[in-house]
Amino acid sequence: MTDRANFKKKKLILRGGVTLLVMLMLAFPVAAVEFDFGQAHGSIMGYINQSVGFNITGGDHFDTQQDFNSAVFQALVETKVHLTPRLRFFGSVSLNADWAYGLLDGKDDWKAKGFDKADDDRFILGDFDDVLKEFHLTWTPGDFMFRVGKQVVVWGETDGIRIMDQINPEDQRRGITDVEFESTILPLWLLRAEYFITPDTEWMTELGFQFIFNPNVKFRSNESVSVGGDVWGIWGANVMAGPGMSVGSFDQAIEEPDEWDDEGYEYGFRIRTVMADAIMTLNYFNGVANTPVTIMTGDPRIEVSPWDNRLILHLPEAGYYPDLEFVGATFTRDFPGIYIKALGGVSPVLRAEIVYAMDSTFTNNLNAFEELDELQIGIGLDWKFKINFLNPKAYFSLFSQFVNRKILDYPDYGLSVQSNRKDWIFVMNTTYFHNKLEPAVTYWHDETNNADLLKLELGWEYSHKWEYTIGAVFFSGDKDGAGFEPFANKDQFFMTVSHRF
Repeated sequence: MTDRANFKKKKLILRGGVTLLVMLMLAFPVAAVEFDFGQAHGSIMGYINQSVGFNITGGDHFDTQQDFNSAVFQALVETKVHLTPRLRFFGSVSLNADWAYGLLDGKDDWKAKGFDKADDDRFILGDFDDVLKEFHLTWTPGDFMFRVGKQVVVWGETDGIRIMDQINPEDQRRGITDVEFESTILPLWLLRAEYFITPDTEWMTELGFQFIFNPNVKFRSNESVSVGGDVWGIWGANVMAGPGMSVGSFDQAIEEPDEWDDEGYEYGFRIRTVMADAIMTLNYFNGVANTPVTIMTGDPRIEVSPWDNRLILHLPEAGYYPDLEFVGATFTRDFPGIYIKALGGVSPVLRAEIVYAMDSTFTNNLNAFEELDELQIGIGLDWKFKINFLNPKAYFSLFSQFVNRKILDYPDYGLSVQSNRKDWIFVMNTTYFHNKLEPAVTYWHDETNNADLLKLELGWEYSHKWEYTIGAVFFSGDKDGAGFEPFANKDQFFMTVSHRF
Protein backbone atom coordinates (compact mmCIF):
# COMPACT_ATOMS: atom_id res chain seq x y z
CA MET A 1 0.00 0.00 0.00
CA THR A 2 1.38 3.44 -0.94
CA ASP A 3 1.85 6.21 1.64
CA ARG A 4 -0.98 8.21 0.04
CA ALA A 5 -3.34 5.23 0.16
CA ASN A 6 -2.34 4.59 3.75
CA PHE A 7 -3.02 8.24 4.57
CA LYS A 8 -6.53 8.04 3.06
CA LYS A 9 -7.18 4.85 4.99
CA LYS A 10 -6.25 6.63 8.21
CA LYS A 11 -8.71 9.40 7.34
CA LEU A 12 -11.51 6.83 7.12
CA ILE A 13 -10.43 5.23 10.41
CA LEU A 14 -10.43 8.62 12.11
CA ARG A 15 -13.91 9.50 10.86
CA GLY A 16 -15.22 6.15 12.07
CA GLY A 17 -13.53 6.54 15.44
CA VAL A 18 -14.85 10.06 15.92
CA THR A 19 -18.38 8.97 14.97
CA LEU A 20 -18.24 6.11 17.49
CA LEU A 21 -16.97 8.39 20.25
CA VAL A 22 -19.68 10.99 19.58
CA MET A 23 -22.33 8.26 19.74
CA LEU A 24 -20.90 7.08 23.07
CA MET A 25 -20.82 10.65 24.33
CA LEU A 26 -24.49 11.17 23.49
CA ALA A 27 -25.51 7.80 24.89
CA PHE A 28 -23.87 8.21 28.30
CA PRO A 29 -25.07 10.63 30.99
CA VAL A 30 -22.80 13.39 32.27
CA ALA A 31 -21.64 11.45 35.32
CA ALA A 32 -19.64 8.27 35.07
CA VAL A 33 -21.61 5.28 33.87
CA GLU A 34 -21.84 2.71 36.65
CA PHE A 35 -22.71 -0.93 36.13
CA ASP A 36 -22.85 -4.22 38.03
CA PHE A 37 -22.48 -7.83 36.99
CA GLY A 38 -22.43 -10.49 39.64
CA GLN A 39 -20.32 -9.25 42.54
CA ALA A 40 -18.35 -6.85 40.33
CA HIS A 41 -18.99 -3.11 40.19
CA GLY A 42 -17.60 -0.86 37.48
CA SER A 43 -17.67 2.61 35.97
CA ILE A 44 -16.90 4.22 32.61
CA MET A 45 -15.87 7.83 32.10
CA GLY A 46 -13.82 9.90 29.72
CA TYR A 47 -13.33 13.13 27.85
CA ILE A 48 -13.10 14.57 24.35
CA ASN A 49 -10.92 17.59 23.54
CA GLN A 50 -10.80 19.52 20.30
CA SER A 51 -8.26 22.31 19.95
CA VAL A 52 -7.38 24.64 17.10
CA GLY A 53 -4.03 26.42 16.80
CA PHE A 54 -2.80 29.43 14.82
CA ASN A 55 0.74 30.68 14.35
CA ILE A 56 1.03 34.29 15.59
CA THR A 57 4.75 34.92 15.10
CA GLY A 58 4.18 37.12 12.08
CA GLY A 59 5.53 36.51 8.62
CA ASP A 60 5.93 33.21 6.79
CA HIS A 61 8.67 30.89 8.02
CA PHE A 62 10.16 27.65 6.74
CA ASP A 63 9.74 25.72 10.01
CA THR A 64 6.06 26.42 10.67
CA GLN A 65 2.76 26.99 8.89
CA GLN A 66 1.42 30.52 8.76
CA ASP A 67 -1.99 31.16 10.40
CA PHE A 68 -4.02 27.95 10.98
CA ASN A 69 -1.67 25.01 11.55
CA SER A 70 -3.13 22.52 14.03
CA ALA A 71 -6.43 20.95 15.08
CA VAL A 72 -5.57 18.34 17.69
CA PHE A 73 -8.35 15.95 18.69
CA GLN A 74 -7.86 13.92 21.88
CA ALA A 75 -10.32 11.44 23.36
CA LEU A 76 -9.93 9.10 26.30
CA VAL A 77 -12.29 6.46 27.68
CA GLU A 78 -11.37 4.67 30.90
CA THR A 79 -12.98 1.79 32.74
CA LYS A 80 -12.64 0.80 36.40
CA VAL A 81 -14.02 -2.52 37.60
CA HIS A 82 -13.91 -3.81 41.18
CA LEU A 83 -14.07 -7.53 40.52
CA THR A 84 -13.82 -8.40 44.23
CA PRO A 85 -13.07 -6.26 47.30
CA ARG A 86 -9.36 -6.93 46.74
CA LEU A 87 -9.14 -7.30 42.96
CA ARG A 88 -9.76 -4.49 40.50
CA PHE A 89 -9.21 -3.80 36.80
CA PHE A 90 -8.38 -0.52 35.11
CA GLY A 91 -8.18 0.11 31.38
CA SER A 92 -8.16 3.13 29.11
CA VAL A 93 -8.14 3.68 25.35
CA SER A 94 -7.48 6.87 23.44
CA LEU A 95 -7.73 8.46 20.04
CA ASN A 96 -5.31 11.24 19.17
CA ALA A 97 -5.29 12.98 15.80
CA ASP A 98 -4.41 16.31 14.24
CA TRP A 99 -7.03 17.31 11.67
CA ALA A 100 -4.62 19.86 10.16
CA TYR A 101 -2.84 17.08 8.26
CA GLY A 102 -6.07 16.33 6.44
CA LEU A 103 -7.31 19.90 6.08
CA LEU A 104 -3.98 21.27 4.80
CA ASP A 105 -3.09 18.25 2.68
CA GLY A 106 -2.39 19.42 -0.85
CA LYS A 107 -1.80 23.07 0.12
CA ASP A 108 1.23 24.31 -1.80
CA ASP A 109 3.24 25.85 1.05
CA TRP A 110 2.38 22.97 3.43
CA LYS A 111 3.84 20.56 0.90
CA ALA A 112 6.79 22.78 -0.04
CA LYS A 113 7.91 22.93 3.61
CA GLY A 114 7.76 19.14 3.82
CA PHE A 115 4.97 18.88 6.38
CA ASP A 116 3.00 16.50 4.17
CA LYS A 117 5.77 13.91 4.69
CA ALA A 118 4.87 13.82 8.40
CA ASP A 119 1.26 12.83 7.64
CA ASP A 120 1.76 9.13 8.17
CA ASP A 121 3.29 9.51 11.65
CA ARG A 122 1.57 12.64 12.98
CA PHE A 123 -1.96 12.70 11.52
CA ILE A 124 -3.30 9.84 13.66
CA LEU A 125 -1.37 8.25 16.52
CA GLY A 126 -3.03 4.99 15.64
CA ASP A 127 -0.57 2.27 16.63
CA PHE A 128 -1.98 -0.28 19.08
CA ASP A 129 0.42 0.95 21.78
CA ASP A 130 -0.96 4.47 21.37
CA VAL A 131 -4.63 3.45 21.34
CA LEU A 132 -4.37 1.17 24.37
CA LYS A 133 -3.17 3.44 27.17
CA GLU A 134 -3.38 1.57 30.50
CA PHE A 135 -4.52 -2.01 31.05
CA HIS A 136 -3.81 -3.64 34.39
CA LEU A 137 -5.04 -5.76 37.29
CA THR A 138 -4.45 -4.78 40.91
CA TRP A 139 -4.61 -7.22 43.82
CA THR A 140 -4.44 -5.93 47.41
CA PRO A 141 -4.15 -8.82 49.90
CA GLY A 142 -3.58 -7.42 53.38
CA ASP A 143 -0.64 -5.04 53.49
CA PHE A 144 0.49 -5.97 49.97
CA MET A 145 -0.34 -4.53 46.57
CA PHE A 146 0.42 -6.28 43.28
CA ARG A 147 -0.23 -4.67 39.89
CA VAL A 148 0.36 -6.41 36.56
CA GLY A 149 -0.14 -4.87 33.15
CA LYS A 150 0.34 -1.68 31.18
CA GLN A 151 0.71 1.15 33.69
CA VAL A 152 2.40 4.36 34.78
CA VAL A 153 4.75 4.56 37.78
CA VAL A 154 5.23 8.00 39.33
CA TRP A 155 8.31 8.53 41.49
CA GLY A 156 8.78 12.29 41.19
CA GLU A 157 7.44 14.86 43.64
CA THR A 158 7.92 18.08 41.66
CA ASP A 159 5.91 19.24 38.65
CA GLY A 160 7.54 20.46 35.45
CA ILE A 161 10.85 18.91 34.38
CA ARG A 162 10.97 15.20 35.11
CA ILE A 163 13.93 14.21 37.28
CA MET A 164 13.06 11.08 39.23
CA ASP A 165 10.40 9.89 36.78
CA GLN A 166 12.61 7.94 34.38
CA ILE A 167 10.63 4.69 34.17
CA ASN A 168 7.88 5.71 31.74
CA PRO A 169 8.88 7.54 28.53
CA GLU A 170 7.39 10.92 27.61
CA ASP A 171 5.53 11.86 24.44
CA GLN A 172 5.99 15.25 22.72
CA ARG A 173 4.49 14.36 19.35
CA ARG A 174 1.88 17.11 19.77
CA GLY A 175 4.51 19.69 20.67
CA ILE A 176 6.38 20.70 23.78
CA THR A 177 3.39 22.64 25.14
CA ASP A 178 1.21 19.52 25.44
CA VAL A 179 1.27 18.90 29.19
CA GLU A 180 -1.77 16.66 29.73
CA PHE A 181 -0.69 13.69 31.86
CA GLU A 182 -2.82 11.20 29.89
CA SER A 183 -1.29 12.20 26.54
CA THR A 184 2.34 12.92 27.46
CA ILE A 185 3.30 9.92 29.63
CA LEU A 186 3.59 6.57 27.85
CA PRO A 187 2.48 3.55 29.91
CA LEU A 188 4.62 0.40 29.91
CA TRP A 189 3.94 -3.28 30.60
CA LEU A 190 5.27 -3.68 34.14
CA LEU A 191 5.11 -5.85 37.24
CA ARG A 192 4.70 -3.84 40.44
CA ALA A 193 4.71 -5.05 44.04
CA GLU A 194 4.33 -3.00 47.21
CA TYR A 195 4.29 -3.72 50.94
CA PHE A 196 3.05 -1.26 53.55
CA ILE A 197 3.34 -1.27 57.31
CA THR A 198 2.27 1.19 60.00
CA PRO A 199 5.07 1.44 62.57
CA ASP A 200 4.00 1.77 66.19
CA THR A 201 6.14 4.86 66.77
CA GLU A 202 5.55 8.57 67.07
CA TRP A 203 8.45 9.58 64.81
CA MET A 204 7.47 7.30 61.90
CA THR A 205 3.83 6.86 60.87
CA GLU A 206 4.13 5.10 57.48
CA LEU A 207 6.64 2.78 55.82
CA GLY A 208 6.35 1.19 52.39
CA PHE A 209 8.50 -0.79 49.96
CA GLN A 210 7.98 -0.88 46.19
CA PHE A 211 9.54 -3.13 43.55
CA ILE A 212 9.19 -2.58 39.78
CA PHE A 213 10.15 -5.01 37.03
CA ASN A 214 9.95 -4.24 33.32
CA PRO A 215 10.21 -7.48 31.28
CA ASN A 216 10.44 -5.45 28.05
CA VAL A 217 7.23 -6.78 26.55
CA LYS A 218 7.33 -3.92 24.06
CA PHE A 219 10.23 -1.47 24.01
CA ARG A 220 9.21 2.19 23.99
CA SER A 221 11.37 5.29 24.21
CA ASN A 222 10.90 9.03 24.55
CA GLU A 223 9.11 10.72 21.68
CA SER A 224 11.06 13.96 22.10
CA VAL A 225 10.75 16.87 19.68
CA SER A 226 13.66 17.02 17.26
CA VAL A 227 14.59 18.65 13.97
CA GLY A 228 12.84 18.18 10.65
CA GLY A 229 9.35 19.23 9.59
CA ASP A 230 9.18 16.11 7.43
CA VAL A 231 9.01 14.08 10.68
CA TRP A 232 7.83 16.51 13.37
CA GLY A 233 5.55 18.72 11.32
CA ILE A 234 5.08 22.27 12.61
CA TRP A 235 6.92 21.42 15.85
CA GLY A 236 10.17 20.40 14.16
CA ALA A 237 13.00 22.44 15.72
CA ASN A 238 14.53 25.08 13.45
CA VAL A 239 18.32 24.60 13.53
CA MET A 240 20.50 26.30 10.93
CA ALA A 241 23.65 24.59 9.63
CA GLY A 242 24.88 27.80 8.00
CA PRO A 243 23.59 30.57 5.73
CA GLY A 244 20.82 29.13 3.57
CA MET A 245 21.20 25.66 5.13
CA SER A 246 18.88 23.93 7.62
CA VAL A 247 19.33 20.71 9.55
CA GLY A 248 16.60 18.29 8.50
CA SER A 249 15.46 15.06 10.09
CA PHE A 250 18.20 12.59 10.96
CA ASP A 251 18.82 9.41 8.95
CA GLN A 252 19.09 7.18 12.01
CA ALA A 253 20.11 3.60 12.61
CA ILE A 254 19.30 3.06 16.29
CA GLU A 255 19.69 -0.30 18.01
CA GLU A 256 17.07 -1.09 20.62
CA PRO A 257 16.57 -4.11 22.90
CA ASP A 258 14.57 -6.99 21.47
CA GLU A 259 11.21 -7.74 23.04
CA TRP A 260 11.50 -9.96 26.14
CA ASP A 261 15.29 -9.78 25.87
CA ASP A 262 17.11 -9.44 29.18
CA GLU A 263 19.10 -6.51 27.75
CA GLY A 264 15.87 -4.55 28.02
CA TYR A 265 14.95 -5.64 31.55
CA GLU A 266 14.54 -2.87 34.09
CA TYR A 267 14.40 -2.96 37.88
CA GLY A 268 13.28 -0.30 40.32
CA PHE A 269 13.13 -0.23 44.10
CA ARG A 270 11.72 2.46 46.39
CA ILE A 271 11.38 2.92 50.14
CA ARG A 272 8.76 5.45 51.18
CA THR A 273 8.20 6.72 54.70
CA VAL A 274 6.44 9.49 56.59
CA MET A 275 8.51 10.92 59.42
CA ALA A 276 7.90 14.14 61.34
CA ASP A 277 5.12 15.05 58.88
CA ALA A 278 7.56 14.75 55.96
CA ILE A 279 7.18 12.31 53.06
CA MET A 280 10.57 10.88 52.11
CA THR A 281 11.68 8.27 49.61
CA LEU A 282 14.88 6.47 48.66
CA ASN A 283 14.99 5.23 45.07
CA TYR A 284 17.13 2.92 42.96
CA PHE A 285 16.76 2.18 39.24
CA ASN A 286 18.72 -0.07 36.89
CA GLY A 287 17.55 -0.28 33.31
CA VAL A 288 17.73 1.35 29.90
CA ALA A 289 17.71 5.08 29.12
CA ASN A 290 14.62 6.35 27.30
CA THR A 291 16.70 8.51 24.97
CA PRO A 292 19.35 7.07 22.62
CA VAL A 293 22.92 8.26 22.22
CA THR A 294 24.18 8.71 18.66
CA ILE A 295 27.27 9.53 16.62
CA MET A 296 27.59 10.82 13.07
CA THR A 297 28.46 8.14 10.54
CA GLY A 298 29.12 9.93 7.27
CA ASP A 299 28.28 12.79 4.95
CA PRO A 300 24.79 14.31 5.04
CA ARG A 301 22.08 13.58 2.53
CA ILE A 302 21.26 16.92 0.92
CA GLU A 303 18.00 18.05 -0.65
CA VAL A 304 16.82 21.43 -1.90
CA SER A 305 13.70 22.93 -0.37
CA PRO A 306 11.08 23.79 -3.01
CA TRP A 307 9.84 26.55 -0.66
CA ASP A 308 12.89 28.84 -0.76
CA ASN A 309 15.67 26.74 -2.35
CA ARG A 310 17.57 26.38 0.91
CA LEU A 311 19.71 23.29 1.40
CA ILE A 312 18.37 20.73 3.89
CA LEU A 313 21.03 18.53 5.46
CA HIS A 314 19.90 15.12 6.71
CA LEU A 315 22.69 13.89 8.96
CA PRO A 316 23.35 10.13 9.18
CA GLU A 317 23.47 8.80 12.73
CA ALA A 318 24.01 5.47 14.44
CA GLY A 319 23.43 4.75 18.10
CA TYR A 320 21.78 2.73 20.80
CA TYR A 321 19.89 3.02 24.10
CA PRO A 322 22.52 2.95 26.86
CA ASP A 323 22.20 1.54 30.35
CA LEU A 324 20.80 3.86 33.02
CA GLU A 325 21.52 3.33 36.71
CA PHE A 326 20.77 5.86 39.40
CA VAL A 327 20.06 6.35 43.08
CA GLY A 328 17.89 9.15 44.34
CA ALA A 329 15.77 10.60 47.09
CA THR A 330 12.70 12.83 47.43
CA PHE A 331 11.42 15.03 50.26
CA THR A 332 7.99 16.66 50.66
CA ARG A 333 6.75 18.64 53.65
CA ASP A 334 4.59 21.61 54.50
CA PHE A 335 5.75 24.10 57.11
CA PRO A 336 2.78 25.20 59.22
CA GLY A 337 4.93 27.60 61.21
CA ILE A 338 5.82 29.61 58.10
CA TYR A 339 3.02 31.78 56.75
CA ILE A 340 2.07 35.39 56.14
CA LYS A 341 -1.25 36.23 57.74
CA ALA A 342 -1.80 39.23 55.47
CA LEU A 343 -1.55 36.91 52.45
CA GLY A 344 -4.10 34.38 53.70
CA GLY A 345 -2.11 32.42 56.27
CA VAL A 346 -1.46 29.31 54.14
CA SER A 347 1.82 27.50 54.71
CA PRO A 348 4.07 26.61 51.75
CA VAL A 349 4.89 23.05 50.68
CA LEU A 350 8.50 22.20 49.87
CA ARG A 351 9.24 19.44 47.36
CA ALA A 352 12.75 18.26 46.53
CA GLU A 353 14.33 15.55 44.37
CA ILE A 354 17.92 14.49 43.87
CA VAL A 355 19.23 11.89 41.40
CA TYR A 356 22.79 10.62 41.03
CA ALA A 357 23.31 8.60 37.85
CA MET A 358 26.37 6.39 37.48
CA ASP A 359 28.23 5.99 34.18
CA SER A 360 25.64 7.70 32.01
CA THR A 361 26.56 7.62 28.34
CA PHE A 362 26.98 10.83 26.31
CA THR A 363 28.24 11.76 22.87
CA ASN A 364 31.33 13.95 23.07
CA ASN A 365 32.48 16.57 20.58
CA LEU A 366 35.01 14.09 19.20
CA ASN A 367 32.07 12.05 17.87
CA ALA A 368 32.55 9.21 20.34
CA PHE A 369 30.63 7.80 23.29
CA GLU A 370 31.79 8.62 26.81
CA GLU A 371 30.57 7.52 30.25
CA LEU A 372 30.34 10.07 33.05
CA ASP A 373 28.38 10.47 36.27
CA GLU A 374 25.70 13.14 36.49
CA LEU A 375 23.78 14.85 39.29
CA GLN A 376 20.31 16.34 39.02
CA ILE A 377 18.63 18.36 41.76
CA GLY A 378 15.10 19.73 41.69
CA ILE A 379 13.46 21.96 44.29
CA GLY A 380 9.81 22.98 44.16
CA LEU A 381 7.70 25.28 46.29
CA ASP A 382 3.88 25.22 46.24
CA TRP A 383 2.12 28.09 47.93
CA LYS A 384 -1.39 29.54 48.11
CA PHE A 385 -1.83 33.21 49.00
CA LYS A 386 -4.36 36.05 48.78
CA ILE A 387 -4.01 39.24 46.76
CA ASN A 388 -7.24 40.97 47.72
CA PHE A 389 -7.09 43.85 45.25
CA LEU A 390 -6.79 41.32 42.39
CA ASN A 391 -9.09 38.61 43.74
CA PRO A 392 -10.81 39.12 47.12
CA LYS A 393 -12.67 35.79 47.03
CA ALA A 394 -10.13 33.13 45.99
CA TYR A 395 -6.50 32.25 46.54
CA PHE A 396 -3.71 32.42 44.02
CA SER A 397 -1.77 29.17 43.63
CA LEU A 398 1.94 29.27 42.81
CA PHE A 399 3.87 26.18 41.71
CA SER A 400 7.60 26.74 41.23
CA GLN A 401 10.53 24.50 40.31
CA PHE A 402 14.29 24.94 40.03
CA VAL A 403 16.30 22.20 38.31
CA ASN A 404 20.07 21.90 38.07
CA ARG A 405 21.70 19.17 35.97
CA LYS A 406 25.48 18.83 36.29
CA ILE A 407 27.77 16.46 34.40
CA LEU A 408 30.69 15.50 36.62
CA ASP A 409 34.28 15.50 35.30
CA TYR A 410 33.10 17.32 32.19
CA PRO A 411 35.81 17.04 29.48
CA ASP A 412 37.55 20.07 28.01
CA TYR A 413 36.56 19.05 24.47
CA GLY A 414 32.88 19.13 25.42
CA LEU A 415 29.79 16.96 25.06
CA SER A 416 26.56 17.18 23.12
CA VAL A 417 24.92 18.27 26.40
CA GLN A 418 25.91 21.22 28.54
CA SER A 419 27.99 20.75 31.67
CA ASN A 420 25.77 22.63 34.11
CA ARG A 421 22.20 23.43 33.06
CA LYS A 422 19.77 25.42 35.19
CA ASP A 423 16.03 25.89 34.63
CA TRP A 424 13.33 27.80 36.49
CA ILE A 425 9.59 27.13 36.09
CA PHE A 426 6.71 29.10 37.61
CA VAL A 427 2.99 28.38 37.25
CA MET A 428 0.37 30.67 38.80
CA ASN A 429 -3.42 30.47 38.65
CA THR A 430 -6.53 31.62 40.43
CA THR A 431 -10.30 31.41 39.93
CA TYR A 432 -13.20 33.82 39.63
CA PHE A 433 -17.01 33.55 39.56
CA HIS A 434 -17.30 30.56 41.92
CA ASN A 435 -14.35 28.69 40.31
CA LYS A 436 -15.81 29.03 36.81
CA LEU A 437 -13.15 31.30 35.30
CA GLU A 438 -9.49 30.27 35.70
CA PRO A 439 -6.60 32.35 34.34
CA ALA A 440 -3.16 30.73 34.44
CA VAL A 441 0.39 31.79 33.60
CA THR A 442 3.34 29.46 32.99
CA TYR A 443 6.86 30.85 32.72
CA TRP A 444 9.91 28.68 32.01
CA HIS A 445 13.35 30.30 32.05
CA ASP A 446 16.34 28.37 30.75
CA GLU A 447 19.11 30.21 32.63
CA THR A 448 21.96 28.42 30.86
CA ASN A 449 20.82 29.39 27.35
CA ASN A 450 18.99 32.58 28.34
CA ALA A 451 15.81 31.29 26.74
CA ASP A 452 12.17 31.67 27.77
CA LEU A 453 8.75 30.09 27.32
CA LEU A 454 5.62 31.99 28.34
CA LYS A 455 2.18 30.39 28.26
CA LEU A 456 -1.04 32.29 29.01
CA GLU A 457 -4.36 30.49 29.45
CA LEU A 458 -7.92 31.40 30.34
CA GLY A 459 -10.34 28.56 31.08
CA TRP A 460 -14.12 28.79 31.49
CA GLU A 461 -15.94 25.85 33.10
CA TYR A 462 -19.37 26.31 31.61
CA SER A 463 -20.69 23.22 33.39
CA HIS A 464 -19.39 19.97 34.83
CA LYS A 465 -19.69 18.69 31.27
CA TRP A 466 -18.21 21.45 29.10
CA GLU A 467 -15.06 23.56 29.45
CA TYR A 468 -13.57 26.15 27.09
CA THR A 469 -9.96 27.37 27.02
CA ILE A 470 -8.10 30.01 25.04
CA GLY A 471 -4.43 30.72 25.33
CA ALA A 472 -1.13 31.61 23.72
CA VAL A 473 2.46 30.42 24.00
CA PHE A 474 5.58 32.44 23.18
CA PHE A 475 9.20 31.33 22.71
CA SER A 476 12.47 33.26 22.75
CA GLY A 477 16.18 32.56 23.07
CA ASP A 478 19.56 34.25 22.64
CA LYS A 479 21.68 31.31 21.51
CA ASP A 480 21.19 29.92 18.02
CA GLY A 481 20.11 26.29 18.09
CA ALA A 482 19.87 26.12 21.90
CA GLY A 483 17.13 26.35 24.51
CA PHE A 484 13.86 27.65 23.07
CA GLU A 485 15.52 29.58 20.21
CA PRO A 486 14.75 26.80 17.64
CA PHE A 487 11.04 27.42 18.41
CA ALA A 488 11.16 31.21 18.09
CA ASN A 489 8.96 31.08 14.96
CA LYS A 490 6.33 28.94 16.65
CA ASP A 491 4.41 31.42 18.84
CA GLN A 492 0.93 29.96 18.97
CA PHE A 493 -2.64 30.99 19.79
CA PHE A 494 -4.99 28.11 20.63
CA MET A 495 -8.60 27.42 21.53
CA THR A 496 -9.82 24.19 23.13
CA VAL A 497 -13.27 22.76 23.77
CA SER A 498 -13.44 19.92 26.31
CA HIS A 499 -16.35 17.59 26.97
CA ARG A 500 -16.37 15.20 29.94
CA PHE A 501 -18.66 12.23 30.21
